[in-house]
Amino acid sequence: MRTFPVEFASMKCDETDPRNAWIFVVAGENEPDRRFKEGVLREARERGFRRILPVDFEDGFASIFRDEGRFRGRPFAVLGHIRDKALLRELARSGAPCVFFGRAEGEAARRVVRDRGVVCGTDNAAIGRMAAAYFAAQRRYASAAYLETTPWTADEWWSRDRREAFAAAARGHGLPYAGARILFHNDFSTERMLARFGEFVAPLPKPLALFACNDAAAHDAALCCDVLGLKVPDDIAILGVDNDPAFCETAPVGLSSVSLETVRLGRRAMGLVAQMLAGERPETSAVFCPPSHVAERASTSAAPLADLFVGKAVDFISANADRAVSVVEVAAACGTSRRFLERRFKALTGRTILETIHAKRLALVEDLLRKPDLSIQAVAIRAGFVDASSLCALFRRAHGCSMGEWRARRKLTTLSPQSG
Repeated sequence: MRTFPVEFASMKCDETDPRNAWIFVVAGENEPDRRFKEGVLREARERGFRRILPVDFEDGFASIFRDEGRFRGRPFAVLGHIRDKALLRELARSGAPCVFFGRAEGEAARRVVRDRGVVCGTDNAAIGRMAAAYFAAQRRYASAAYLETTPWTADEWWSRDRREAFAAAARGHGLPYAGARILFHNDFSTERMLARFGEFVAPLPKPLALFACNDAAAHDAALCCDVLGLKVPDDIAILGVDNDPAFCETAPVGLSSVSLETVRLGRRAMGLVAQMLAGERPETSAVFCPPSHVAERASTSAAPLADLFVGKAVDFISANADRAVSVVEVAAACGTSRRFLERRFKALTGRTILETIHAKRLALVEDLLRKPDLSIQAVAIRAGFVDASSLCALFRRAHGCSMGEWRARRKLTTLSPQSG
């Protein structure tokens, strides 16, 4: 549990300077929380805030907040997950700026927002609509379904919003929606998980477009398909949410995922805190961030990947998009000859291996270009290019414009306030 150092009680600072306030970031270690926390910390540092303390759980923050001998009377702000009603009431009485990541649940939280607080979250309905539009654009699915992991997931507002928006949007695109399934109930039995998954998908028309509430659920779905002998994506295409490498790149097949701009959301949240600490009232009480794009991997690839070698090649290329792999290296990773793989790859995907390598690397570049804080040189380095000039030439040939022009045209719109 995080606590202040002993010398905290004797620390002196200019309390009229907002940058001397303590900034508590209460967020866990899942991918959305990690990225939100990263955005908060970056923005805080750039604004000159010096006392920033990440706390993994609200219990840890509560122990600090209630330690009267060291904490009473000092300026502070809180960003992240706070749900304990007693703690929320204490925060309301303190008058400290608060930004809730997710939703302000209950009267105590709503009181904090009314007095001096903001809600920041992802636009879950937009996530569901993006998933449906992505599947519909491929024009190859006979049905669509939604997957959740546990009953508590199904009861969570974020999953419910994603599920309902996905179902409505799928029907709107003419894609028959077959309902939702929960993998686990009272325990996490692998046998029951496989049975429940198999019973659910067996009668559904194939190919099936399966949208999972997050990448953890998508990972479970990929495991079930692998054990039950269902081909991904030929029989079932799987799409998750969060673009979390821990799940997407370790599943039996590389998982496509809806990518979220939670780093940018964290930056915006910290900007609102800075505004409140300076004595200004924020211009909005709710800010929601739409998803940015679908990070495509083999689990939803429109190409028919029934061939084992071709599937392995696509997974290898996707996993190594941040460096310059050769066709020979891809063939070696698949355990076959270059000539055989090139012919099979072209026949099944319509692209050469080299074209696919370039396409995957450019997709990574496009993803990085969506991050406004990265320079062109930084993008080139992260994408594994020796220098920016070689990347610029490849990018211009593919897109007919420079990376700067592409970024300007596709610049994300400013996060707009929405009513809660």
